[in-house]
Amino acid sequence: MRPIITTDPIAALATPPGRSGVAIIRISGPQVWQKITPLLQQPNGKPTTATPPTPRVMQRLDLIDAKQQPLDQALVVFFQAPHSFTGEDQIEIHGHGSPVVVARTMERLTELGIRPAGPGEFSRRAFLNGKTDLAQAEALMNLINASSLRAAREAARQMDGSLSKRLAETQKLLLAALAHIEATLDFADEDISPDDEKAIVDRLTRASEDLGKLLQGAVLGRQLADGFELAIVGRPNVGKSTLFNHLSGQNRAIVTAQPGTTRDLLDCAIEIHGIPVQLTDTAGLRETGEVIEQEGIRRAKERLQKADAVLLLLDLSMALQAEDLEIINSAPLDRTILVWNKEDLTTVKSPPDITVAGIKQTVNSAVISCKNGSGIEGLLEKIANYFGSLPVDGEGSVVMVARQRESLIKTISHLARAEAQLLHGSNEELVAISIREALQSIGELVGETSHDDLLDLIFSSFCIGK
Repeated sequence: MRPIITTDPIAALATPPGRSGVAIIRISGPQVWQKITPLLQQPNGKPTTATPPTPRVMQRLDLIDAKQQPLDQALVVFFQAPHSFTGEDQIEIHGHGSPVVVARTMERLTELGIRPAGPGEFSRRAFLNGKTDLAQAEALMNLINASSLRAAREAARQMDGSLSKRLAETQKLLLAALAHIEATLDFADEDISPDDEKAIVDRLTRASEDLGKLLQGAVLGRQLADGFELAIVGRPNVGKSTLFNHLSGQNRAIVTAQPGTTRDLLDCAIEIHGIPVQLTDTAGLRETGEVIEQEGIRRAKERLQKADAVLLLLDLSMALQAEDLEIINSAPLDRTILVWNKEDLTTVKSPPDITVAGIKQTVNSAVISCKNGSGIEGLLEKIANYFGSLPVDGEGSVVMVARQRESLIKTISHLARAEAQLLHGSNEELVAISIREALQSIGELVGETSHDDLLDLIFSSFCIGK
């Protein structure tokens, strides 16, 4: 654990601003209890003592201003260092959620020498005082910003250190490999034996493979953090915009009988069974000489290929058209759901057999009617099942932060260079340097090696009260 760092006392509102039943003000720093005693008064009118109360026990106290006039009635709890979130003495004041009272209380704390905290300053102190590592601190922010239950659960697991523990196992492999090489360097007259070299390469390979799995999971991390990209595609007038409006719950897309009404991508953030989704309506795919529509079609085709999943709309009330077949053949069918719309216009109630059109691959299908809403719930379940079943290498170790992805890429690059140097008989000192650089990159992931500018960048995105 890092040594406790002495800092000046800070305070911030930990609950959202505005009117509410309860507002919580957090205070952290050395001897903060003694500093705030002028703010506190016993319910019987007696002043509070400078001796801190029993830690972690709430007590009912009055808040008073500099003229001994009442501000609020509150519950106050004291956390003694180092057994607090920040590792310092810490106090929470649970008062009433009046913006006026909160503002005056914060002003009074400033008068008593306690400055307002900056963004993420409480979490930064927790990191600097060894109460959490950088990966856990970022998991806390991911939890606060989680837009789905699955993202929140993943962040909660990482707050317990699951990602950090996995990285620690990789560090052990690299330290063992480095120790082996360092021992060889200490005895310069002896080369690494073939058996020793194989053991070192095995450790580097295992480390690279594990980090590679984490990097693969970073795709899911991006999806959990930002939402899965779900594109609605199809030829004109199959009901794409109507389905978009239905799923988004908003009348955002213009719906007309005229083909080519949608000219550009239309995005909307929604949630499907607890999963965050970025839903996109696209231009109808067809041949056209209209320049603006051509650009919309180009963008639609681009989104068709890059989306995490595709809803390919088809008209159940008529035979497959040449344009339908062209779209099906160009679609990534492993992540596509064929959505047969206009069930209300036909007696057909099941997806047609597309193998007769030469499509050999099995494709997930659904039958719906955008007009009367039939089949929509079943479609939502299929979407949720697809996104919810995407594989991840170990819960609690999904990389959800861009900075972490970059550090992983850098670490894997260092390891690849070390392994190549070893196999091609390079000087052991060069191999050792590459392994040290890999360890440095892993250290950046958890904050063992960090710079003030990096910490400023990370914690500046945190909430003021965190």
